[in-house]
Amino acid sequence: MNGIVAAQDLPVASERAHLPVAKRKLVLPLAIFMASVAAFAFCAVQAVLADSLAAKYAFGALAGVFTANLAIIGHDAAHRSFTRVRWLNRMIGTMAFLPALHPYSRWEYHHNQIHHCYTAQIGIDNAYSPMTPGQYRAASRMQRLYYRFMRSLIGQPFFYLVDIWLPNMFLPFLKSDHNLRTKDWLDIALVYTWLVAWILGLAALAYFGAHGTLKAALINSAVFGTLVPFLVWNLFISFVTIVQHTGPRVQWLMPTGRFSTHQQKLDGTVHITLPEVFDWFFHRVMQHLAHHANPVIPMYALKEAEKNVIATATAPVVVETWTPLYHWRLIRDCKLYDPQRQRWCGYGDVAA
Repeated sequence: MNGIVAAQDLPVASERAHLPVAKRKLVLPLAIFMASVAAFAFCAVQAVLADSLAAKYAFGALAGVFTANLAIIGHDAAHRSFTRVRWLNRMIGTMAFLPALHPYSRWEYHHNQIHHCYTAQIGIDNAYSPMTPGQYRAASRMQRLYYRFMRSLIGQPFFYLVDIWLPNMFLPFLKSDHNLRTKDWLDIALVYTWLVAWILGLAALAYFGAHGTLKAALINSAVFGTLVPFLVWNLFISFVTIVQHTGPRVQWLMPTGRFSTHQQKLDGTVHITLPEVFDWFFHRVMQHLAHHANPVIPMYALKEAEKNVIATATAPVVVETWTPLYHWRLIRDCKLYDPQRQRWCGYGDVAA
């Protein structure tokens, strides 16, 4: 395999025999990235230039879809799996995360070094970690109410925005123990700069294209070219994060003080089957077992790698077809997780 594999991507050397490999390319990923950038920019510009309100919302939503598409590219680049050139991965990843308002280094830390190293460890993994019955019993009334809201159908769309993005990506310096490095500050500053420049640039297009007031152009740009796409992206990332690591057959565990093993990662991860067109468009993001087996497998090789992981697994893996009914079961059944009995339970199972 070309390139350097980061230590945080493959933390346990003894498990590398389990991991499928794939060759990273150069021309194909560059073409994928440029096509996604062009599609995102086109939709965002059309959102601010369209005359009808319906068209504005439609193009704004499409820009949000391509924000998600770009963020998946950024995710691959942060794992150094998108191209075979390390510095190019860093550059593409930084740019791909800008519409999602994610500083590259902050994502790299929370996703690579926390989520991938401590997959499905309760209270450490940030992928919609459940409470145990004991933790829920010890929680305050407000903590319980907040937790119940976030585990509900209404609360799930807010999960990533409120619990992950705002405190860890956009305002991490408000934490007393943030320990931000120079590259973190630079990446945060870049996101803020891009946000202002993006709104002003789209506002200029709207102002000179529609000949309205500058205030109206700024509002148009901020709402339809920025906010609507950003909220659609957050719906997507909340949904993906939840269904990839929550489900009636998914297993979580208490913190071990060590990186999660290969089997623990598979036990805590779901392969979600989607219609092929969605699976292809979103860069095989739901082919998630192989990604946790080896995060350096590029997105354009994940489908075959997933088949290999499922076929060679030494224990049953979690494979689900997503439907509204399955999601309802997920919400109904996955309230609290009891690691001692290795099963999900409801709030009614916890003594007051």
